[in-house]
Amino acid sequence: MELSSKKLLAHIGVQIDNFDCSKKLNTSEVEFIRNSIQENHFICFKNQKLNGETLAQFTKNFGELEAYPEKDKTKGKIEIFNVSNVSENGDHLPEDDQRVLLQKNNSRWHTDSSYRYYPAVFSMLYGQEILPPEAAGGQTQFSNMLMAYEELSDDKKMLLEPLHQVHSYNDIRRLEPGLPELTQSEKSNFPPVTHPLIRVHPDRNYKKSLFFTSNTSLEIGGMSLDEGRDLHKWLVDYISNPEFCYTHYWDLNDLVMWDNRVLLHRVIPYDYSRYRRAMIRGTVEGKEPVAGPFSNTIRNKL
Repeated sequence: MELSSKKLLAHIGVQIDNFDCSKKLNTSEVEFIRNSIQENHFICFKNQKLNGETLAQFTKNFGELEAYPEKDKTKGKIEIFNVSNVSENGDHLPEDDQRVLLQKNNSRWHTDSSYRYYPAVFSMLYGQEILPPEAAGGQTQFSNMLMAYEELSDDKKMLLEPLHQVHSYNDIRRLEPGLPELTQSEKSNFPPVTHPLIRVHPDRNYKKSLFFTSNTSLEIGGMSLDEGRDLHKWLVDYISNPEFCYTHYWDLNDLVMWDNRVLLHRVIPYDYSRYRRAMIRGTVEGKEPVAGPFSNTIRNKL
């Protein structure tokens, strides 16, 4: 069957119906999905029937899988992250459970695995349990960083061009102090890294986008602490503009795939103690550092 898609918004997203992501993909299907994600940054595959094994199998079509830093936050396979307030045994977790606290941090704008020197490329998130229609929140929102950069004033582009942000996995504990301390091994495996605030995309004709996060730190390097925090707050408010955003309202068994290089995302908060929300995520690991305007591989190209 020939694959086809329909646009969700002009600047983000397509939907693909009548396609089984649990089956073995052929070369043309992989190429179609790759081209779609490159052009539209987000894909929703409707009516899937997946588990950890088949989600991992689908994700591997697009690269190697990341292993999650903390094994006890996963569901079965360490490459499949349990994005959920439901335990592996099906229990509704209390709101102060460390696994739920980690999900609450996802309500801050972020791009997956920005705390790695090679951040993630694609993420695949499968909705096993979703909120009932009457519940508030639970949607996943995305913001287009290519578009956000293009709409910046020239003065703001000049201000941001030399700046970096520190991304620290350990700093999630500072934002969510109820989480237990990382082990020494976990800390040493994921030391803080810095990435440029403006990212350059050689595979998109050297277009530029914003690249930052709110779930690993709230400061900007290259500025005083207060100035950096003020700029960070301005960036969060700026990219929250509905003009840049797409909000995904989940149907049961949706599989969504997005490009972490050009989209930020967040979950809209909901009543974690009242409602169950269970999702599993596979992530395609990055193979190269974030390129900024002053990176050696970029300077002669711009």
